[in-house]
Amino acid sequence: MSKTLALAKTHNLTPAQSAKIRGKIASLMNEHISHANEVVLGLRDWGPTQARVFSTLLNKVVPDLNASYHQHEHSVKEVIDMSRDELERIAAGIDAIDAEVIPDEDKK
Repeated sequence: MSKTLALAKTHNLTPAQSAKIRGKIASLMNEHISHANEVVLGLRDWGPTQARVFSTLLNKVVPDLNASYHQHEHSVKEVIDMSRDELERIAAGIDAIDAEVIPDEDKK
């Protein structure tokens, strides 16, 4: 196991490789969804380990939406409308600014 962890730290997966692995897990999960439904309906029994493995694999394919949803608010202010405190925070690097440079039309 330690060799596998060492290899994982030195070899990053490409997005295509990650997608391929997720695809394989998704196809396996497709087979087990009906079994999980039977567990919920009380027609089949799973042990704690089986349930934990199912949950872990499911989270690899369909992550928890509560954990992955982030709401970002962006407000646009002109420099002249900013307070001294806001400007000092930006200058100190406390508030990062993601901005897109839009060239003036008259300078083209």
